[in-house]
Amino acid sequence: MENINNTITSVSITDNNVVVSYDNNNQEIIPLNTDSYKKMRSTWLIDQPPFISDKFKKHMNNIIFASIQNKKNSIDELSKFFREGNEEEVIKFFNYMRTRDLTDEKAKWKKKV
Repeated sequence: MENINNTITSVSITDNNVVVSYDNNNQEIIPLNTDSYKKMRSTWLIDQPPFISDKFKKHMNNIIFASIQNKKNSIDELSKFFREGNEEEVIKFFNYMRTRDLTDEKAKWKKKV
């Protein structure tokens, strides 16, 4: 969620943490907990909530429910996603969320007068 102007080069998931490495040799450690889900929600989903055609809508909704309601089912689903062995999908998710802009998509769904 940091180093927004840098490219993610790798992700590793160990000890309930996601370690994100960037092309500027920085690393970010994201603990897999409610506080991190709250930060993801505030960074990515407050201004642009999940949209009908979002690629990772299920994960976005789980982040919202985990951060607002501390919903166990959503936290369990996120634990299944942010797990060792699923690093490539996590990179895709982070890249998608970091570049997500719904301006054009929303325009398609607005009612034309």
